[in-house]
Amino acid sequence: MNKSLIYIDTDLSLGTPGAEIDDGAALLMLLRSPEVEVAGIGSIFGNVPVKDATRNLARLLDMLGRSDIPLAQGAAGPLEGDMGWFAEWQAGYGATLPFTYNKPRESAADMLVRLAHAYPGQLNVIAIGPSTNLALALEKDPDIAFKVKQVVAMGGSFGSQPQEPEFNVHCDPAAARRICAADWPLTLLGLEITRQAAFSRAQFAALPESDPAASLLRQQAAGWIDRVEAMGWEKDGCSLHDAAAAAYLLQADLFHSVPAEVEISDGSRLPIGTTLVNPVPRSQGSNTRVVTTVKARQCKELIWSFIDPSFSFQEEARA
Repeated sequence: MNKSLIYIDTDLSLGTPGAEIDDGAALLMLLRSPEVEVAGIGSIFGNVPVKDATRNLARLLDMLGRSDIPLAQGAAGPLEGDMGWFAEWQAGYGATLPFTYNKPRESAADMLVRLAHAYPGQLNVIAIGPSTNLALALEKDPDIAFKVKQVVAMGGSFGSQPQEPEFNVHCDPAAARRICAADWPLTLLGLEITRQAAFSRAQFAALPESDPAASLLRQQAAGWIDRVEAMGWEKDGCSLHDAAAAAYLLQADLFHSVPAEVEISDGSRLPIGTTLVNPVPRSQGSNTRVVTTVKARQCKELIWSFIDPSFSFQEEARA
């Protein structure tokens, strides 16, 4: 079986109590899938500071027996501006769980450049955090846009009306503009798609304690669900946004996408980081595609099969 070669760029916060859990679910999928080979992982600021994201990655790789995968540390902040707007939310986190690891010697941008040249036409890039590392890699070597096979990113909101800025894009709108303008094949999954990968509080509570990674997901899910329900964002559970992007990499036929031109607001007309999409006629072509529909039930079953293989959606439907 030919495996898909993948580089993962993530602001993993599984391991930081009170923070989001969807990156963790995506990592469980990609690290456990027999259909992929993870060539490297880079951390990025976002849900948590970059050093915490790196620590969380090192811990999860150890839990899954995958410490052989090269780990790089990425950008600590956006290309422009800062993360002051997010400070109050981050103040609600608990302390990141301790874990001793060797600090990575390679930057995430350097890793991406190296892998793109080492595996021309083969490397799939999945960005499930702010896109700063990808923008920095393009700055270092624009030719990587012609080397990677594809880029899949969880980012933006592409409903019929302009939405509030999606988190990953809001963290670094300038970087998001750069990756959308690059000449590589880019597929974006926005909130209107990823919100369909929602799971109940009861499903998380039933995750097995015998599986350390799933147990950590179960423990942290309760606090995250409390936070999103208090904000009115979700009800009786939460969405695993980044896991939907991982599902696209594993089974793209569950999704439909269209060529598009993506505009990211600079704040002059709409809140900075707001995403607008303009369909592009097929005759004109476009390197960027936006996912417009998903087979939600099948996508959810795929995601959960890596998190709790013992769970049956058919039994749930009969209950």
